[in-house]
Amino acid sequence: MLEAIGTVAFAISGGTAAVRAGMDWLGVVVLAVVTAVGGGTLRDLLIGSTPVRWLNHPWPIVTAAATAAVVIALAHRMPDLALEARLAVLLADAAGLAAFTVTGTLIGLGAGVSSWTAPALGVVTGAGGGVIRDVLARERPLILVSEIYALAALAGAVVVVALTAAEVEPFVLRWGPVGVVLTIRLVAIRRQWMLPGFANGGVQTPGT
Repeated sequence: MLEAIGTVAFAISGGTAAVRAGMDWLGVVVLAVVTAVGGGTLRDLLIGSTPVRWLNHPWPIVTAAATAAVVIALAHRMPDLALEARLAVLLADAAGLAAFTVTGTLIGLGAGVSSWTAPALGVVTGAGGGVIRDVLARERPLILVSEIYALAALAGAVVVVALTAAEVEPFVLRWGPVGVVLTIRLVAIRRQWMLPGFANGGVQTPGT
């Protein structure tokens, strides 16, 4: 269920980003699919799980393509909404980040990755698709522009490792960390929390 939620959420964010970037129908489908499977592909390659999962089980590709078709239809019916859909991208991306961070961390632990490096694998799984999406859409990746993004994923991944060590029941193990990532990311979006960054070669603090 988490993988399905993450796939649909990232496909929405990728497809909507493609619409905002003025891509054609094929571009919308490609960006939706790449965003949906990008992080999982990187994860599988890092842990040596080849061929990557979607080659033998292509349902994520089909699901992402079908989601892209819905995005295309909605964009044609509501063109003004599509052009102002950055918030939709951020919200869908937050859901995908939460779901895939948890699945990536759990898959890493299941593959024998240490509890110290499993959170990093969870972050790669959660954020990888979004990075690819932003690069293809010619936008600066959210993970690199002061957004509370990777930190939200890292917090959720650490909670996964802690709950796994505590041997909690599966429902709490999966959905508790999802709530952590989603809450941190959504609050950061709502309150416009930022990390200190650099602008024009100088230090830029949040709110300046």
